[in-house]
Amino acid sequence: MFKKLFLGNTRIDFYKLGTIFYRVFLFEIIIFTTVILMTFTGVLSLNLSVDFTGGTTYQFDTTYTTTDINDVMSSNILEVSRYQTFENSNSIIFRATEATAEKEAEFLNYLSNKFNVPDSDIEFQRVGPTFGAEITQKGLRALFIFLGFIVLLITYRYEFKFSLIALIALIHDLLLCLTIYLLLNFEITPSTVIALLTILGYSLYDTVILFDKLNDSKKIKKQNNLNLETLNITFNEVLMRSINTSITSVIPIASILFIGNYLGLSGALTDFALPLFIGILSGTYSSIFVTIPFLSK
Repeated sequence: MFKKLFLGNTRIDFYKLGTIFYRVFLFEIIIFTTVILMTFTGVLSLNLSVDFTGGTTYQFDTTYTTTDINDVMSSNILEVSRYQTFENSNSIIFRATEATAEKEAEFLNYLSNKFNVPDSDIEFQRVGPTFGAEITQKGLRALFIFLGFIVLLITYRYEFKFSLIALIALIHDLLLCLTIYLLLNFEITPSTVIALLTILGYSLYDTVILFDKLNDSKKIKKQNNLNLETLNITFNEVLMRSINTSITSVIPIASILFIGNYLGLSGALTDFALPLFIGILSGTYSSIFVTIPFLSK
């Protein structure tokens, strides 16, 4: 089927499928709303890293095994968010959430006994959030300014309706990624935020390609308004282009995500790759199947 689509030998009637896509979109909105409400009521919570919340670090030199590290990560004394090791060195760092002095002392003693290292050789330090309230506020302000410029640019280049549809598709991609992180309790780090911002650009890129093709179709057919036949033909023409673009983008990201984890190369690279992987797939889906119900109205 994909081969026929790619060669232009068959057509999918997207207009007839528009009602189904619209119902799926409404179902997704219900899920997003439910998850957000569960977050506000405390049923679910954002798993923010110490870069956002602040916390404590414990650094020392010792010999260790994977089992030792897993034991510390699953400790009930403190919530340990991550660890860091160094090549050609026995040094290791554990990052945990900030707690009472008693809990921090208990965890320090636990590490000392676990790795047979004197308390005095463990470097303990409290760290503040590197992504504090001020940085978050500035980031959100910049995001809203960016979205405002996008609305103006798409409205000027195409029409106001297109800018609203692009925003709907973009918000859909962000909410989908956020919902997955909330439901699976994945940790949100600065690398995750950077990846989410990257998703914005990719989602808009894929959607604007569709708008541009629609605009060209109107000019070729000398139409003032889009009709259903033009919409259907254009959707079919860009479908395989969007899928092929996504496949070539996802393959290297999947390599980072899956092969990197298999080799033990976790950390900031994985934190960046996971939301990017979700966002690219979601962006491809939304650029076609979220925009169809609104463009066909």
